[in-house]
Amino acid sequence: MKLRSIEPFLGFLLLSALPAFAASIGAQTPTPPAPSPLEGYTYDEPFFPGAKYDKGVPTPDSILGFTLGSGPASPAQIEAVITALAKESKRAKLVRYGTTHEGRPLHYLVLASEANIARLDALRGDLAKLADPRAIDAAAADKLAEKLPVVAWMAYTIHGNELSSSDAALAAAYHLAAGNGDDVKALLAELVVIIDPLMNPDGRERYLTMAQQNRTAQPSIDDQSVLHSEIWPSGRMNHYLFDMNRDWLWATQPETRGRIAAISQWNPHFFMESHEQFSQDTFLFLPPREPINPHFPEHTLRWAEAFAQDHAAAFDARGWRYYTGEWSDNWYPGYSSSWAPLRGAIANLYEQARIHTDAVRREDGTLETYRESVHKQLVSTMVNLGSLAKNRRAVVRDFLAEKRACVAADAPHAQRTFVLPPSANTARWAQFLDLLHTQGIEYQVAEKGFTASGTDRLSLAVTDREFPAGTVLIPGRQPLARLVATLLEFDPRMKTETLVEERRELLRFNRSRFYDITGWSATMLYDLECVTLAGEPPAAAAAKVASTPPARPAGRIEKSGTTVGWVIDGADDASVVAAGRLMERGVRVRVSNKSFTFDSRAYARGSVVVTRKDNTFFKGGLEQALTEVVQAAGATATGLISGMGPGDIPDLGGEHFVLQHAPRIAVVGRDPFSPYSYGECWYVIDHVLGLRASYIDFGQLGGTDLRRYNVIVLPAGDASALKDQMESLRAWVQAGGTLIAIESSAEAVAVETAGIGSIRLLPDILAKPEPYLQAVIREWEGRTAEVDAATVWSFTAPSGERATKFPWKGAAIAGDDSPSEDEIKRRDAWRKIFMPQGSVLAGRVDDRSWLTAGCGEFVPVMYASGVVLAVPPGVEAPVRAGHFTVAPPPPEPPVVAAEGDPKPDAARDDAAEESKDKEAEEPPPGWTIAPPGHELRLRMSGLLWPEAAERLANSALLAREGVGSGQVILFAFDPVFRASTPGTARVFTNAVVYGPGMGARQPIVP
Repeated sequence: MKLRSIEPFLGFLLLSALPAFAASIGAQTPTPPAPSPLEGYTYDEPFFPGAKYDKGVPTPDSILGFTLGSGPASPAQIEAVITALAKESKRAKLVRYGTTHEGRPLHYLVLASEANIARLDALRGDLAKLADPRAIDAAAADKLAEKLPVVAWMAYTIHGNELSSSDAALAAAYHLAAGNGDDVKALLAELVVIIDPLMNPDGRERYLTMAQQNRTAQPSIDDQSVLHSEIWPSGRMNHYLFDMNRDWLWATQPETRGRIAAISQWNPHFFMESHEQFSQDTFLFLPPREPINPHFPEHTLRWAEAFAQDHAAAFDARGWRYYTGEWSDNWYPGYSSSWAPLRGAIANLYEQARIHTDAVRREDGTLETYRESVHKQLVSTMVNLGSLAKNRRAVVRDFLAEKRACVAADAPHAQRTFVLPPSANTARWAQFLDLLHTQGIEYQVAEKGFTASGTDRLSLAVTDREFPAGTVLIPGRQPLARLVATLLEFDPRMKTETLVEERRELLRFNRSRFYDITGWSATMLYDLECVTLAGEPPAAAAAKVASTPPARPAGRIEKSGTTVGWVIDGADDASVVAAGRLMERGVRVRVSNKSFTFDSRAYARGSVVVTRKDNTFFKGGLEQALTEVVQAAGATATGLISGMGPGDIPDLGGEHFVLQHAPRIAVVGRDPFSPYSYGECWYVIDHVLGLRASYIDFGQLGGTDLRRYNVIVLPAGDASALKDQMESLRAWVQAGGTLIAIESSAEAVAVETAGIGSIRLLPDILAKPEPYLQAVIREWEGRTAEVDAATVWSFTAPSGERATKFPWKGAAIAGDDSPSEDEIKRRDAWRKIFMPQGSVLAGRVDDRSWLTAGCGEFVPVMYASGVVLAVPPGVEAPVRAGHFTVAPPPPEPPVVAAEGDPKPDAARDDAAEESKDKEAEEPPPGWTIAPPGHELRLRMSGLLWPEAAERLANSALLAREGVGSGQVILFAFDPVFRASTPGTARVFTNAVVYGPGMGARQPIVP
């Protein structure tokens, strides 16, 4: 479904339920419906005219209790139909592949000839050989390709409020399972059809419940009516409100993980996913338009064009309107129609106009019924299967040729290896390896140290880097080479023609042509160090392929029986999980705001310390409670012999070990907040941290007793709606609360006239940027300043060469020659046009902030909000946009002396002076300042226009300010984006768990 068509969602009216509705309101009988606008208009074209069926196989109608296609079937009804088909048909087998968050089963139905149903295991084995031709000799593989059936994976309703496709799936399944016609037999002689009829039962059930609650006695064909709409959060998403058609790459949800495992067992040659779009739209199918992911196999694009011809002919024969391309691109690989081709499958996408009642009146005055929408999905399904069957041999041959290319020594993908040195963050390391395993990506583990050169995540050269044993090497040469390249490549680039079209679209219509984000490298989003090497894995590494799934880190206690306490290393994300759960059990913990060394072992900033002294009054066994928590969290707690650090390193009794206060968390949701942002926060707190929280209805916030909470999370949403709540939130913060606001909610908190604190939005400070620029300079100077001791100890005041040199010279601070305020605003408005759709930026990390515990010198940030924050001196910016790196020496421009000119150096000097004069006339825009000898590295991956880079450079991606006894923590980006960004999710969990103790002042508890 199009991103721009997320709302409004349409409802449906199941007229057969009207008698129950009348009975439910007691003795009062509703006024009979007026003559229906549908009178005289019916859509009763049979789905398969003249088809004969095996009477021993029950019809869907007999199980549903109504005519298939007249209204949407519920998840339970869909399960009942496919279960009956599998039980009574010799051509069908039902397989359960997963379970949803709400406990509903996920199934796929295999449909094939009786002979093939009897040998499914053998078929899967043979298909696997073609998917990895290293396991079979060429002649045998060619022979298999000639005789094996082609496999079609047909997937329906990943968005729970897009109803029609599941009903079409039931019609197709029944026809293939029970049809007696020669056409069905011929089709199944060539195909194995796998139907996943309902990928999101939780969302569908939620939507149908909403529709049932909102139905009326009188029918409506107006798609603007409430009958066609949904209440927050809609039925589109799964239980935790994730759009699962963005999860194919990241596999964060159990539904996705089950599907990927099942698909990996079958290695399908064709993959289809069916959707719905605006009611006033028509029907879309592939091929897509540019940009298309550069790693797509050529054969998948070629076959998509061929299949589209058959698809169009089938629709033309019925007079149905349709289109291809337009809004549909295939750049981001996180949705199925991009992910499947990277595994070698031809892909298709259906987008049917959404009709959820009897019918919708279209703009041309015609009516389109729910049954017709089901029929279009069904015709699309059958025509694609027909195209596949008639081209079986060619399709399977192309699949085999593609896989041979992926494992060939001379293939482009073979000339690259992704190398990840071991990480102290064992939880995140295991999570990343689990992602590779889930996707079926091969990786090797070095048994010996080795030296290699390559390119790092900042696209900087790495020379003769020593990698230790335990380093993971991911070779580009493997059966899923294209998926490997897409998942891990640092900086894929689209065609110049695409950039031209995008820029023109932004300038003319102020809209992007991109369907989704433009950058996504996994090692960036996981914030794991990675170096790309040219060629295959170095032989010196003696690397061996990891053949078993990665084990979950085993939580344990080392050195039990301590009289002092225990430390959980803050380098590990599991430390935050353990800290939160310990506090929830009443254990008092401390967190270090500086790295330290105890008992000759170094610990990172953010480490968790549990002392016996702090827990003198803990009821129950302290060590037993600690053992249970670290085992559940997968963390390691090490017993301490001594709390003294060597030299100036912190000691346990000093200020650097801060006593924490248990977070009492509230997450505000419902309108006007984004269900996606809310769901991400909900998922991370509830599912990842495993902490109790209260989830508050924004509509009731004014009457809510906020004193019960010391942490409030505001997900992204409508910033303007927060205005009326700012006064109560400000009072709560001043009393000691920690307010965490994301993207547009952060924007609301930073509004100059009605926000909280002194953090500001960029447009508000354009006229007087000096204090905010000074803050950038002071931060850097505070980390890098050197001292001239002779000047310090001099007995005379400095003058001449010894006079004070101000670091902001040439740093674009306004002066007499600065542009006017109107011109500054005009320039900012121009730059704002080009803000990114979703790009990965390098975030410069404050190494003294407790919020950035677990981060390195920089953290990759997924940025797509358009929010630009500025902080004055005295306010913290724990993460800023852009990482300072040593600048390469500029190449000297070639200066050719004119004939008779003996001084080419003078010409060069004149050119340099001219360049300086030009810089003085046009100071660096925005905050694009960098210290002498450094450059600001900002874009890591994805499209970032120069104008947007100028606007974002050195801005506060994360800002923290103490307000009264509390604090505000503002994220200009989404730190838990689709649960796919463990790097920045660590910053969010630090804020949630440690906020009450680290940044806010709490009363002493007697």
